[in-house]
Amino acid sequence: MTLINNKVTKSELAVVGIYGAGGSNAGDNQALRAWVTEMGGAMFGPTEKSKARDFLMGASLQQKHLLLLGYSRGGTTAINLANLLGRKGISLNHLIIFDAHSVFDNRIFYLRYDNVQRAINFLQRNPRSAGRYGWWGTNPYWGSPLVSNFIKVQEIDFTGAFFRKGMPVSHLNIVRQSLASL
Repeated sequence: MTLINNKVTKSELAVVGIYGAGGSNAGDNQALRAWVTEMGGAMFGPTEKSKARDFLMGASLQQKHLLLLGYSRGGTTAINLANLLGRKGISLNHLIIFDAHSVFDNRIFYLRYDNVQRAINFLQRNPRSAGRYGWWGTNPYWGSPLVSNFIKVQEIDFTGAFFRKGMPVSHLNIVRQSLASL
């Protein structure tokens, strides 16, 4: 994985993943869990921000490299958590979000503190079509941009891209597509 300096071992990492809404099996939550587990990390639900915060603060005291990942509503929680940690003076080595969104399309998220060394935002805004999720279609949500005045956020926009031939990248497969692109 090119995200992490080759000199950093798993024992020197603290990896936190935050599930999207709908439970651990919804959307692409399983793909995120598999990656975080492989890295020796811990998963939290989108409403468990205080537990994730405590985990990362404890790891910070041990001088570990902190990686925070979030999918969907968990991405929104991860951004909020990054800002909370910034207010406390705790740095993250990486913030990686997958299709973070609000219920309002076209929202922009902001990193408000200079505590994130590298941020990657995977998002898509492929068409919604009628289908499995009613009027939301088979692509229920669109991701939102992430902005920082302190670092250049790497925005990877899969709008118009395909997960597999003939299958657009959607909110429900973006984690798999994103991890495969790293």
